[in-house]
Amino acid sequence: MKLAAIISFTLATLAQQATFKSGVDFVTVDVSARDGSKVAAGLTAADFVVLDNGVKQDIADVTYGKLPIDITVALDVSYSVTGPQLSRLRTAIGQLMHDLGKDDRLRLMLFNERVRRVVDFTTDVKAVEDAIGRAQAGGATAVFDTLSTAIVSAEHPDRRQLIVLFTDGADSMSFTDPRVLIDVARHANVTVSAVLPNIAPAPTIRINLPPTTAEHIKVYRQLAAETGGVIVPIAVRTDVSETFAKALDEFRSSYVLHFSPKGPAAAGFHELAVTVPGQPKLTIRARKGYYAQ
Repeated sequence: MKLAAIISFTLATLAQQATFKSGVDFVTVDVSARDGSKVAAGLTAADFVVLDNGVKQDIADVTYGKLPIDITVALDVSYSVTGPQLSRLRTAIGQLMHDLGKDDRLRLMLFNERVRRVVDFTTDVKAVEDAIGRAQAGGATAVFDTLSTAIVSAEHPDRRQLIVLFTDGADSMSFTDPRVLIDVARHANVTVSAVLPNIAPAPTIRINLPPTTAEHIKVYRQLAAETGGVIVPIAVRTDVSETFAKALDEFRSSYVLHFSPKGPAAAGFHELAVTVPGQPKLTIRARKGYYAQ
């Protein structure tokens, strides 16, 4: 019953929203262009090539650092996130609020077996600090339910959307199927990144991880790849404040491309490919596609 309710909720919400699709005049794509650890600055529309289902598109506009950002931070507060780690998370969220631009907003979601939107999108530093200060660890872990809720409730077309997940392991409680989660993400114009303590960088996964955890990490990696996000593996005692700040800074420094789709109209999923042919050494990251109606 609960699974059916979640699936119905997510799909119904997506059907009602003005999501990332070619039924509107323009498609918007966030694009990260990096030269090593540095931003590839000064790129223009002429530098990018966008293919929509293999058809080259005319880029109407490229913006950089202009649109305000909504960042959703989804924190795992299950029984495995306790003591010093929870304390570091409290500090990191407070610092992240101070790192936001004047028009940026933060939403805080805490989850164990329950998903709680404890603070909706806000610029109120004290409200967020008070909420995270009251957080108590305990219970199981419903990562997929949390992500699906965050994705379908993050649609504001005049704002860029970033979701940062912090979790230390496998989902043990969700009713949302991973395949449904990936499909929900493909419908929305949201970037999803994940901070995973004590997890090895791709493509390796620690061989002593439980099989379920290893499989769920693959889901997180796929979700990030589909939406143009990143997976950030960190040591357990790493300064999480710095990690969150880097995730926000990289998203803020991405380019935003706008184009009006041309080529054979087709309902369903459209594959996107974004390149900068004149600078082949750049690392380009963007979402893999969008749904057309």
